[in-house]
Amino acid sequence: MSCVCARKTDEWPGWECSITEAECYFLIPSSKKCAQMYGEGPDACSEQKGGVRSERD
Repeated sequence: MSCVCARKTDEWPGWECSITEAECYFLIPSSKKCAQMYGEGPDACSEQKGGVRSERD
């Protein structure tokens, strides 16, 4: 599990999201989980199960 949008910080929880410019929602960044739960991140634009929107929608 990883996310290209996560940047390491010295503040809790240790990761910042380059999309939201806030702390990452996950203790271990996961682009797939972020796309499934919040519709954000690099995997949000790809077509996936679970109702995540694609670029064509």
